[in-house]
Amino acid sequence: GAMGFASPSPPTSLLSEPLSRMDVLSEKIWDYHNKVSQTDEMLQRKLHLRDMLYTAISPVFPLSGLYVVGSSLNGFGNNSSDMDLCLMITNKDLDQKNDAVVVLNLILSTLQYEKFVESQKLILAKVPILRINFAAPFDDITVDLNANNSVAIRNTHLLCYYSSYDWRVRPLVSVVKEWAKRKGINDANKSSFTSYSLVLMVIHFLQCGPTKVLPNLQQSYPNRFSNKVDVRTLNVTMALEEVADDIDQSLSEKTTLGELLIGFLDYYANEFNYDRDAISIRQGRRVEGTPGIPMHHSISNPHFWRSQWRCVCIEEPFTNSNTAHSIYDEMVFEAIKKAFREAHGELQHNHDLDKLMECEPIKA
Repeated sequence: GAMGFASPSPPTSLLSEPLSRMDVLSEKIWDYHNKVSQTDEMLQRKLHLRDMLYTAISPVFPLSGLYVVGSSLNGFGNNSSDMDLCLMITNKDLDQKNDAVVVLNLILSTLQYEKFVESQKLILAKVPILRINFAAPFDDITVDLNANNSVAIRNTHLLCYYSSYDWRVRPLVSVVKEWAKRKGINDANKSSFTSYSLVLMVIHFLQCGPTKVLPNLQQSYPNRFSNKVDVRTLNVTMALEEVADDIDQSLSEKTTLGELLIGFLDYYANEFNYDRDAISIRQGRRVEGTPGIPMHHSISNPHFWRSQWRCVCIEEPFTNSNTAHSIYDEMVFEAIKKAFREAHGELQHNHDLDKLMECEPIKA
């Protein structure tokens, strides 16, 4: 069945007419988010396309499941029409270098007879994907299909719950992603952040920044978000049962969207110690040293530390690898830190979202 649930909105007290209690900056962020976030209509079209693909693929892989993963479903999607799909054909790990390629080639030859498929291309990466383009009316949607990359289903499920935990999470991410794109630092090909890394940075800030807005879901709900849960049973429509968390509700609720955006820029411009700390939403805190590597190894062997973690370390919440491994150029990294500092100074000074968005890409 379709996953995904209604997205939370601000408390009605904030939106009540005639006088909105939202300050101008917060209102601009909220409006901007509503303008760019994925519409329900787009989601329905994607789900329909997923069903069509599954109908074509299932005769070849009868016991498989085809899952929407990534931003189309995790609550952080904008209205661009890329959709990531994961075909699960076994609950064991699949060797991505060889076996996954065989599977994707088999799918390629199956889909080439389908009228609705326009073109396909196999892309060999760490996780190989089949990129599929479609005939009208789906000609505006591109699908990237992987085979058995189950961690994608786990983190889609986890991020879904973070994105709906508090109404401020998604608008904050929308604006951060767009600012980063315009700054030229949301592009893994140019050795900067992927959207996924930026989402993890926002969640970490909301767990560990001056105002705690988000709990650590993996710690609070170990049986829901553990590595051991069979991905085929994950279902994002089930509400979380109440558990005690250490969030000061009154403090959290008083903090505006605008304050959170300024705080986010401040945190990564001035607060966060990149040389010492790793970002880990799995541990819900700043972690000294490198996740998964004993401290003494990384200190005694800085080359090892640099080869794996380089400038900035953002831990993938299920595999413990570094999602920001593409940032390895010190000069690009310096330019990124400078971008955060300048954006923070500017926004704190004039509270003008449009000015923040009218920015020049970084030069490294």
